[in-house]
Amino acid sequence: MPTIPPLPGWQVESRKTYSAENLYGYIDGGAELFLEFGFKELRVIRLTRKKAQLSVDMYRMTEPLAALGIYLAKCASETPMAGVIPRNSGDRYQLAVVRGCWFIFINNFDGNKKHIPLMRKLANSFTSQIKGQALAWPCPLPEKNLVQGSVRLARGPVALQPVYTLGEGDILLLNRKNWAVVADYRANGKTETLIRVSYTDNKSSSAAFTSLLENLDPYLKVIQKDKTSLVFQDYEGQYGIACLSGSLLSIRVHVPSLPAT
Repeated sequence: MPTIPPLPGWQVESRKTYSAENLYGYIDGGAELFLEFGFKELRVIRLTRKKAQLSVDMYRMTEPLAALGIYLAKCASETPMAGVIPRNSGDRYQLAVVRGCWFIFINNFDGNKKHIPLMRKLANSFTSQIKGQALAWPCPLPEKNLVQGSVRLARGPVALQPVYTLGEGDILLLNRKNWAVVADYRANGKTETLIRVSYTDNKSSSAAFTSLLENLDPYLKVIQKDKTSLVFQDYEGQYGIACLSGSLLSIRVHVPSLPAT
């Protein structure tokens, strides 16, 4: 567990630890996303200096990809803070940091710019205590036309919901163990989204594709389907194209038009 470095003039007001069983007591309405990615524990430390208050929320996830997934979900548009070593995004109110299995929020409640050096010091101190490692996406993504900074991860329906509603429940059978990689692609002034999952074997990917066929949202109109492909249209007139190839399931959504045949 990373520890708070000496902070002259600041006092530790409280320390609290939350397990998976009581995480809802701290982030009611947001706990499910952490649990879906893979959550171990949360330690919350509140710091005070006269009327000023800061808090450090240290989420320990089950693995580095889980920490990265939460970070990407919470920091859709990264704004790195100058002088902070680990991957980060923040401003004078809040700084989010990801390193190893840890996702850390540093909260500066009044937004006082004088506390930014302290936020930076905390973030960099944690970096020196946590072993980092290079991560590869769970499945490969095409590089051509990829929108930089758009990649995010999902391990279940909660993380996928903001991306696209394919149907109710865990329609892709991620089961909190299979990773979906989501990314945007832009060409000719149009943007579409790719959802890609690499399952452990062909049987698992086939089961997921069958689940997609059988549980597709009724608001999506099926245009064409067979054993390995599905084409549908949404209420905005855009298309979705799902393709099954071995253990890999790829789904393109927000496709403006179908390719000419």
